[in-house]
Amino acid sequence: MLNGRYELLAPIGAGGMGEVWRARDTRLGREAAVKLLVPGPTTSEDERRELLARFRQEARAAASLDSPYIVAVHDHGEDDGTPYLVMALVRGRSLDEVLRESVRVPVADALRWAADICRALDVAHAAGIVHRDIKPGNVMVAPDGTAKVVDFGIATFVERAAGDARLTRSGQLPFGSVPYLAPERFRQEPGDGRTDLYALGCVLYELLVGRPPFTGSAAGIMHHHINDAPLRPSAARPEVPRPLERLILDLLAKDPADRPPDAATTLARLATATSPLPARPHIQKDDTPPPIQDEITKHCSTTTTSMATATTAVSVSPAPAHRTRRARRRLLLPAALVLALGIPAGLGIRALAAPDPGPGKATFKIGVAHSYRHVGEPSADGGAPDTYAKSEYKQFTTQQLRTVESAFAEVLGDEHGGSRFRFVPVAADPDVSSRKLLAQHPDMLAVIGDTVDFSWVHDTDEAFLPEISTCHEYAHAGGAFAIPADDARQGEAIARYLRSETEARRVLVAEDKLWVNREDGIGTALRRNGVTVEALDVTPDKVKTSQIPSLITEARADAVVVPTGTPVDVWAKELRAGGFKGPVLGQGDQEGTCADSEERSAEEKRDRTLPDGVIRVRNYSAEPDDNLPARGNEELYDGALALAKALSTLPADDTSPASLRHTLDRELQQVTVNGVQAEVGFEKRRSARGRPVWFDRRDGNRWTEIGKVTKKYAKTPQQPPA
Repeated sequence: MLNGRYELLAPIGAGGMGEVWRARDTRLGREAAVKLLVPGPTTSEDERRELLARFRQEARAAASLDSPYIVAVHDHGEDDGTPYLVMALVRGRSLDEVLRESVRVPVADALRWAADICRALDVAHAAGIVHRDIKPGNVMVAPDGTAKVVDFGIATFVERAAGDARLTRSGQLPFGSVPYLAPERFRQEPGDGRTDLYALGCVLYELLVGRPPFTGSAAGIMHHHINDAPLRPSAARPEVPRPLERLILDLLAKDPADRPPDAATTLARLATATSPLPARPHIQKDDTPPPIQDEITKHCSTTTTSMATATTAVSVSPAPAHRTRRARRRLLLPAALVLALGIPAGLGIRALAAPDPGPGKATFKIGVAHSYRHVGEPSADGGAPDTYAKSEYKQFTTQQLRTVESAFAEVLGDEHGGSRFRFVPVAADPDVSSRKLLAQHPDMLAVIGDTVDFSWVHDTDEAFLPEISTCHEYAHAGGAFAIPADDARQGEAIARYLRSETEARRVLVAEDKLWVNREDGIGTALRRNGVTVEALDVTPDKVKTSQIPSLITEARADAVVVPTGTPVDVWAKELRAGGFKGPVLGQGDQEGTCADSEERSAEEKRDRTLPDGVIRVRNYSAEPDDNLPARGNEELYDGALALAKALSTLPADDTSPASLRHTLDRELQQVTVNGVQAEVGFEKRRSARGRPVWFDRRDGNRWTEIGKVTKKYAKTPQQPPA
């Protein structure tokens, strides 16, 4: 109980500066969100008094802000020396959560939310309050589709309290979320309202492109913010209107004087940045999660509605528009959660009903595959199946469906036949052939996602089913396409890294020669890029640990590549113990991009045994310590974009699923689409061409990104030691 009035009911979330609680105001009999703010442990008593005085001043100013686009501050106070804010409890989800599920959003949604943020900033700046930490996690979307900004009035307090006030004097990075900080913040200048507008530009860029303007290490991002121009949004999203792109680039100007002068001007430019927009998106409450099957080998036959954008035309205007509620069909979503102050929740975003395809138009299914091996298995103590695994399974399958739906909505839309397709979660299983899957879903045209565990048998035309693997790099001519960089692409990237950053020109690949030297193998790619390659005469499981040093000597290798499936921890430890000084590179991730928590836990346990200096070659975009929905999401989104683009070319008068599956396979071989990380198209071997490959180094029991290969190797700038 805070000050005898606010009963703390349940924690909603926690961050570096304290906790957010769902609370009950016992005096007014209503629920609220309470944010407890905790100064850093090294803050002196004098600094603490100064911080509390500043907090009271800023909290009063924030409470005076009256706008439907700002989360209202009801009260503030201190309890036993701990300051707290009492705010409206908003049921919705942050833009950060939206991006984690959808990767990027329709242009119309991005414009509306940016306009709402402008309205919030206009009110705050007029009152002399600069937010200083605009980012997706501090913008929430309410159930009616309105974007609301949180944490007004506490940025300066948190900045000064984040550790202690000596951070700035010591030259460390200023407080804030580095991907959204304006250049003047890195120069330790106070900034003004135009600092918030720069951050808005970063948020709008990410909503449209799927990533912030600059990515990488904190030091690298800081360097880019100060020195480099971002990639034009239209390079990733050709449909971004030129006036909108020009506005974003103006918001991201290095000099504040070159940015729009205020939020009102920015809002006016948003209103003219594109043609009239669809009606405001709506968030459906009380959505139902996909059912959990008792065994993972069972397939969920529930279909979901196709994502689509409403078509009622309205325009963005500086004045708030009247919002009409429309009935929506439910999507498969996790149980609704409360979101306050940027804490992610589980409500759905843009849960729009797919339109009726019309009389005489056939609809078809798209399988969205997962490979959760542990669902339905007994727990470690022999008891009932693990409830956490079931919960994780629900979360992940829901996440996959949302991502695929968002990509289809971006490519197809209503008028291009998006309503022709329905999405079905399917469990990949070695005992399930394409014949068996098609017997259950005869109108299915393709499967996308974690498809590696399916046992496809394409022995007849009727059993042929195209697949796009977004979790593994395995592709083949029998209808299997793959998004992550394959062995050949990784070999090419490794050669570029070695030639750019090391003296190593002779590599031992710790796999048998038959595998290494195949046409699309890693060894062939290394040789084609100027590296001499040696391989094992036997499979890795036949190699004794004690033999590893002698193998290096015999090969005269000055670098070692440990492919997926070979124990990199065993090889790396033995090599370092034997005095080998050359680069040791571990290829890929044995469990694939979409590993579940149990597999990830085993992976992390293994990584903790790796010696410093080991290099990881990574063919997926998210770090393995990201939360579950983030990892593999960009690959799935890019694969779904390619699939939707190919589906858009299918003849409307062909209603035979078997015929359409073969046509789709041919169209996928020709498709090109702008993805989140790179342009998506497929090589002759059906692997995605030109996919990025990242390089991470193991230091101090953690992975640090050191570089990336797109067309050539580029270093990731590192933050200098304090």
